[in-house]
Amino acid sequence: MHKIVFALLILFGLTSACGDSSQQASSDSKFSQEQLGEQQKLWDELMEVHDEVMPKISKIHKLSRQLLNHQETTSGLAAEASQQITEIVKQLDAADESMFSWMNNLQQLKPLQDTEKHEAIVKYLKAEQEKMDKVRDDMLNSIKDGSNLIEELGVTNTKAQ
Repeated sequence: MHKIVFALLILFGLTSACGDSSQQASSDSKFSQEQLGEQQKLWDELMEVHDEVMPKISKIHKLSRQLLNHQETTSGLAAEASQQITEIVKQLDAADESMFSWMNNLQQLKPLQDTEKHEAIVKYLKAEQEKMDKVRDDMLNSIKDGSNLIEELGVTNTKAQ
């Protein structure tokens, strides 16, 4: 009989220790539901911009390869055209690098919530939004400039190499 009671106590202890961790986390949170909602909204807005432009990295790479291939394979390319290609490729590479640099430096929301106060998290996420908006603008502008130069130069080597 004692063994059964002991086994039930152990089972009850394990069950309560392994309870719903999400419920426990929300009741133990140092943030109100409103604060958590604001933080999540800012995070989601940040990720929305990231998700909008991240797929455009492949377009940046394709444009860069097209321009460099044109520069390398076109005999008699004017010095001015070659200089334009070099500048646009630098712009494309910088836009590409800025996205990956931003991603590598971004702090995830959960660790921030574990270590920071609400005001600091909001400030950080707003600053990151500004950085991401700049990354987006740089990427879109470099794609536009690269596409315009390809059209202007009449580049026909559109295959990805």
